[in-house]
Parts: sequence; C-alpha cells; structure tokens
Amino acid sequence: MKFTVVVPLYNKEMHINRALNSILTQTFKDFEIIVVDDGSTDNSVKQVEKFNDPRLRLVRQKNAGVSAARNKGIIEADSDYIGFLDADDAWETTFLETINDLINKYPLAGAYSTAYGFVKEDGTVIPARDNIFFKGKNDGIVHYFKESLKIPLISASSVVIPKHVFENIGGFPIGITRGEDLDMWCRIALNYKVVFSNSICAHYFQNAENRACNNKIEHTNTFMSYAEKVLDREKEKGISLPIFFEEYMINRIIHNARYFSSVNRRIEARKLLYKYRYTKYNRKNLIKTYLLSYKIFYNFKKILQ
Repeated sequence: MKFTVVVPLYNKEMHINRALNSILTQTFKDFEIIVVDDGSTDNSVKQVEKFNDPRLRLVRQKNAGVSAARNKGIIEADSDYIGFLDADDAWETTFLETINDLINKYPLAGAYSTAYGFVKEDGTVIPARDNIFFKGKNDGIVHYFKESLKIPLISASSVVIPKHVFENIGGFPIGITRGEDLDMWCRIALNYKVVFSNSICAHYFQNAENRACNNKIEHTNTFMSYAEKVLDREKEKGISLPIFFEEYMINRIIHNARYFSSVNRRIEARKLLYKYRYTKYNRKNLIKTYLLSYKIFYNFKKILQ
C-alpha cells in the first residue's frame, strides 16, 4: 500500500463526511484511511461508521489532543507514506496523484506538499499564497524557511511525509494546541529536503466550527511560546544553520513579543525584541511591534481599529 491518510477527529460531525468523501474519490486508489477519534462527544463517530469501505479504519482514544491523534495514526499506518487531512478540510480528487508524481521525481525528500486554498462561505477558493517560481516548472525543492517567512508554506492538510522520517525525528509535540504542525515542519526542514507543488489540491474551510484558530488557546500551549528555545537549541549544536531558519524563528519570536504586549508585559516584550534587533528580513515587523509595546501606541492602534 502506498499511502495512509490519517484523519484526526474531534467533534466534526458536520464536516467529516466531506473530508472522507474527498479521500475516497481520489484518482490515485492505493491508500488506506485511519480516522482517529479523539474522544468526540457529538455524532462524529456515527457519521464515520456509515461509510462501508474496507480501506477505512476507525481508531478511538480518550481525548488527548490533535498531536496525540496524529501520532496514533502514524503508529497504526501500514504504508510508507503518511498524509494528513483535518476533519473539516478536503482534498481535490488529484491530491494523492500529485503527491505520487512528486515522490517519483524527488524520492529522497522528507516532505511533499501541494499548495492550499482558503474556501469562503460562498465556495470561492482563495490561494493561500502566490506561486513559487521553479524556472518553468510547477514543482520542485523549496527553501522551506525562506518561503514560510510571511505565510506558512505547508498546512496540516496539504502534506505527505515518509514514515521513516517520523522514526528519525519523532512525532507531533504532545500538549501543543496551536502551531504543533509548525514544530513538525521545522524539524523536518532542518533534516530533509522539502518538495512543493503550486497546484492547489487542499482546501481549508474558514467557516468550519471548532477550528483551533477560532478557539482561545493558552499561550504556553503554542509553538511561538517556545520558539526562542528551539532557536537556541539548534545554535547550541554548533552546526551551520541556514540564514532563513534564524529569520523564520525570529518571526515567531516577534509574535511572542506581540503577545507579551497584549497582556501588559511590555518591558519583557521590548527586551525580547531588542535582543533580535539584528534581524534583516523581519526588521519592519520588529520595529512596529517595538513601538506598539509602548502603551500610547498600543492604545492609539486600538482606537483606529
């Protein structure tokens, strides 16, 4: 079997049918689906049980978070390549076919992703980002950190990863409820090549209920809360790091400083920003965040909003 598709599921009874149908209608047929129910309290499981397809397996666990659900799916997977689809997202019918083509072209990569789009309430699909230039091609190996400076290159529903990669670098971080996927892509990009296709084959539905981005999240459970530790850890290894890795992490650290300002930890925010004043590609963002750390500018911004 070529692909395992892991679908983490928690209270998505209104959307899980759409997600599963988008997998079952793939033009590339050699796959299995593992739905990991993370302790849903609605009718999500009943919706999954309505499907009668031997390629689909339902695994249930007590609520432990999306990282634990994805990790469970990885353990259960019987194939060499593992894709992920959130229960409120969907694929184009050509997603796996496109990924399979990428694997054939670039067999040694550590992650294969297509572009993704945001689906508005009226069904309009808005590309998440501009196309990447590949010298006359539609796909290729990318500088992950460079391309992710402003807009995430990969979404959790647009990527397929060889199973051996997880065996080498570990699974998704347990306890992190926002940015757990960014942590994973970061570790992969530090150790492997990342391949990307400009074809939009994954759809992110912005109006879905119970999305993590719509919920209030404890700051300590986010990737940006420990981004500086990740940067320090990699520097301590004494190996040469790509310049855009540091710039990417500084971008996350600036987000952290912005949070500090929003909870009246402004002096702490300014100290953090001053530490990374040497940034080249985040300079405007850093200066803006530094100014907003002063109450007069912060209040002025709120008035303008």
